[in-house]
Amino acid sequence: MDISITGSVTGDFGLDKTIAELKKLDGKTIEAGLFDGMNEKKAIWNEYGTSRGIPARPFLRTALYENEARYANFIAPFVAQVLEGGPAENIGERLGKFMVMSIQRTIASGGFTPNAPGTIQKKGHSKTLIDTGEMYGAIDWRES
Repeated sequence: MDISITGSVTGDFGLDKTIAELKKLDGKTIEAGLFDGMNEKKAIWNEYGTSRGIPARPFLRTALYENEARYANFIAPFVAQVLEGGPAENIGERLGKFMVMSIQRTIASGGFTPNAPGTIQKKGHSKTLIDTGEMYGAIDWRES
């Protein structure tokens, strides 16, 4: 006794749309940090320290190391939506803003080498990596 089943499936089941949306994400890079002039220089000086007495306060690397898994977990539901036929728009923006927030949270949490007494007196407070708030507020993201 032979049993045979025949049939056919027609349509693309939305695969063409899903593939098109996934291609919008292919090769995209999201970066967060400081990307302009003096604030970028201040970030580098604080991240790595200087020979002029500024100790290393690695807020960018710390934010990356502490949040790497969070970034993947944050983005996963958005990618899953694309795989289910949803749009790819704004995924980079969402991740970029999340990354900015994580860097700012790392700065606000402190735990870095304390400011020198003269620096505290000059600033009027002891918060490391925050003077006028200009560098903190300049943290941004970009997509390429």
